[in-house]
Amino acid sequence: MDQTIVNWLFAAFGATVGWVLKVVWDAIKELKADMKQIERDLPEVYVRKDDFKDAVSDIKGDMRELRQDMKDGFIKIDATLNLLFKKLERKEDKE
Repeated sequence: MDQTIVNWLFAAFGATVGWVLKVVWDAIKELKADMKQIERDLPEVYVRKDDFKDAVSDIKGDMRELRQDMKDGFIKIDATLNLLFKKLERKEDKE
């Protein structure tokens, strides 16, 4: 009778260990499948770091050009307004 109980305990332990190993094995398989899917989707969803840096540097260059163009435009507007104000002052002095 003692040997039968030991055999049943050993069988139950072996079945439990087998079930745990199967669950772990299935989880690893699912993780591998998920990793493959992520590797396939990664280039479509996310931007590589060097591509992002290139895009940002291009945008910064464009912004610098735009800023310079705006400065030049404001300088021209300022000069035009100064001429108008000088003409208005001369006109007031004549009256």
